[in-house]
Amino acid sequence: MNPMIHGPFVTSTIAYDPLTSSSIFVNKGIAVKLGKDSQAVMTFDTDLLRVASAWTGGFLHWYLERDGLENWPSPNGYTHFETSKTPGWSLDGKFKDPRTWPYGPIPKNLGHYKGLYINGDNVLFSYTIGDTDVLELPGFEQIDDHPVFSRTFNVSPTNETLSLRVLQVPENAEIEVVEMSNSKAHITIKVGENTRIVGLQGVIDANWRIQNRHLILDLPELNQAGNFKLSIGPITADNASNYMASHLDQAKDLSDLSEYKKPGPDQWETLQTEAVMGSNDEGAFTVDQLTLPADNPWKSFIRLMDVDFFSDGRAVVVSLSGDVWLVDGIKEELETLQWHRFATGLFQPSGVKVVDDQVYVIGRDQITRLHDLNKDGFADYYENFNNELMASTNFHAFTLNLETDAEGNFYFAKSTPWPPYISGQGPARNAEITPHHGVLFKLSPNGENLEIIATGLRNPNGMDINADGEIIYADNEGNWVPTSKVHRIKKGAFHGFIPSAHQSDKPDSFELPIVWTPHYIDNSPAKPMFITSAQWPEELKDNLLLASYGRANLSVILKEEVDGVWQGAHLYLPLMFKSGLERGRFQKDGHLYIAGMTSWQSIGEDWGSFHRVRYTGQPLDIPIAVNTKAGGIELRFSQNLDPEVATNSENFQLQKWTYPWTSQYGTRGRLYSVDNPGETKPDPVKVESIRLSADGKSVFLEIPDLKPGAVATSIGKLDGVPDMIEASLGLVMSISYQISTADGVELNHMIHKTIHRVPTEQFTK
Repeated sequence: MNPMIHGPFVTSTIAYDPLTSSSIFVNKGIAVKLGKDSQAVMTFDTDLLRVASAWTGGFLHWYLERDGLENWPSPNGYTHFETSKTPGWSLDGKFKDPRTWPYGPIPKNLGHYKGLYINGDNVLFSYTIGDTDVLELPGFEQIDDHPVFSRTFNVSPTNETLSLRVLQVPENAEIEVVEMSNSKAHITIKVGENTRIVGLQGVIDANWRIQNRHLILDLPELNQAGNFKLSIGPITADNASNYMASHLDQAKDLSDLSEYKKPGPDQWETLQTEAVMGSNDEGAFTVDQLTLPADNPWKSFIRLMDVDFFSDGRAVVVSLSGDVWLVDGIKEELETLQWHRFATGLFQPSGVKVVDDQVYVIGRDQITRLHDLNKDGFADYYENFNNELMASTNFHAFTLNLETDAEGNFYFAKSTPWPPYISGQGPARNAEITPHHGVLFKLSPNGENLEIIATGLRNPNGMDINADGEIIYADNEGNWVPTSKVHRIKKGAFHGFIPSAHQSDKPDSFELPIVWTPHYIDNSPAKPMFITSAQWPEELKDNLLLASYGRANLSVILKEEVDGVWQGAHLYLPLMFKSGLERGRFQKDGHLYIAGMTSWQSIGEDWGSFHRVRYTGQPLDIPIAVNTKAGGIELRFSQNLDPEVATNSENFQLQKWTYPWTSQYGTRGRLYSVDNPGETKPDPVKVESIRLSADGKSVFLEIPDLKPGAVATSIGKLDGVPDMIEASLGLVMSISYQISTADGVELNHMIHKTIHRVPTEQFTK
């Protein structure tokens, strides 16, 4: 992250000391590069509408832990001034923080961040204070060797009295105001032998005061739109104010900041890469590589998280490092691809959705709607579509996913801190659970109404919605999550992670998953996806795919519904990818496109990847259904099976186990016996007989223990398992086989089937 040329700004939580959460001085900060060669930085807080800090020297410094994700970046320079974590403006002059929690934006009636414009090297902020529209342009210049930061404002007419918090001052500071002609003045702030000069241009009858160790500017009522500028000088060891007086005397009239809302030039050149097509002769599916511009002029650290498409077929992908890229040249036979850097500086973006050819990107701070005002492939306006999210202190509390339903509502989720608490000591300061942690959000199509529709999520790194409004998500192993899983969301329900239950009573049950994925199979699943493509085999339609970040592979989940409960069977597809996988979408060409990245706990080879998975038309050499029946399991294939091999019990190996619901981190690879509670090894499964269906495409494994109704797998409370809650979490059954088709094609798979209920329906030949 440090060598990367990020663009004119970067959005992040920023701390003076990465090891202490108390040193975080802004939770949603936009650090803007200023001056020649970006020798100065000013940080704007979009929650509190304040300038949080300003420094000179370097930009931001990222740390190595988890490739820049575990510790917050720090200012790489000398801090000149800052403000405390309270609102930057006030309508009553008191600057009281009205929020219940110290995270998230202030109420809209008091102030609201609207977005920012990019025009060349200039970053223009747009927001409201009460009913007043404000444009603010940060700046920096050297005045007689004095480093001077500036804040220039456009303010709409208002009958409200606005007060602005300018900067912190020491306890015993004194101020002296010197009025000059032509609406200019400078203010001397003095403590002992130290002095700071602040210049003001463009306001008549302003009032200056010190309140709660801050310099305050009270503006008069503005009967017409106006603009003004603050010039904030450094602390010096003398009383010299001549440099500021001379600067103000020579200053030109302030210009209308609206000019900076006009689109500026594109800042990035288009890059080209050569795609690599996969072979159509190696199975039912093949993988094409859409080669990333990893070696690019700006050293952009490309770690792709999500992909979507414009109506003309161009792709838009987001990188966790803050960039949004446009990808052109996508066609059936991939050749040369054109990559263009569309937007930069976003806060760990993890999801993208294109709606009516408008790009929406979700980061830890907000959903940003990106506008290309002059259609040159460069985003000029970063609109705040919704920023009600709380961005707190812990690195692990990612904001994840961005999907829409048929009505146009947006859905996304918030992860939880790590660790979520310290046993016996209450919540850790840097892992405080807020009302927004571990929940699924629904946002109205206009971005105005945000609601929580599900709780109990831990690290929901992947989500999908089908045309019927069914929502599925994947969650990662951790505390209260014995192994990774894929869930069907039940609206209003709790999904298993106790610290994010957000209810007064401790839950004694939760919505059970479609599948449990053992740790040795997938340590970190990402997006589950409904198979919707008409180009893919009809037999797989409406089943699921599962991208794996940890194992860098793609699996299929064959689901069934029993008494209203979804349960499924998980098995790998024999495909290779260059990195861990994150998100995928089916494009109108019928193919699956998958964005990916690699960081900690992933076996991926490359930092990032972009792939396409195509169905080749070759025979489908995997099961197309794994159905639970009264008294057994049916494995169904699309091809006729070799009767002798398929009915030989020596060709099948089955085991079963369950998991405990406990506060310990995962199960450390242990599988818990159902037949002998307390033992941590799987139980053998006896298959009484194997029958072949009349059409020769299904085998039925007769297992008498599978009786109709709910499967009881409670193993009580076990010694040495902390905070265990007695509950039945379902039966996991591994099914391995070595059989063949009637044409002699070998079928060797390991399936992991999760069973919560057994139907009354029996297998019929």
